[in-house]
Amino acid sequence: MTLSEMFTEEDTRSFEERRDEVIALVIQATDLGGGEQYLRRAVHRCRKAHTEQEFDQAYESLVSAISSAPISA
Repeated sequence: MTLSEMFTEEDTRSFEERRDEVIALVIQATDLGGGEQYLRRAVHRCRKAHTEQEFDQAYESLVSAISSAPISA
């Protein structure tokens, strides 16, 4: 899923605002300080993105890392 697919066409927020919202949701949904510290690099790549294309590539890597992560109790 790309950043443009995550928001409606009527959304007038800037790329940076939309990027930051997605990153905030990911951080809320993961435990970056606990057993899932390996996700920090992927989140950092998303945060560093300067264009929507860079974000989409970084987000794809993040989703892949999350989906292949071992489930911890």
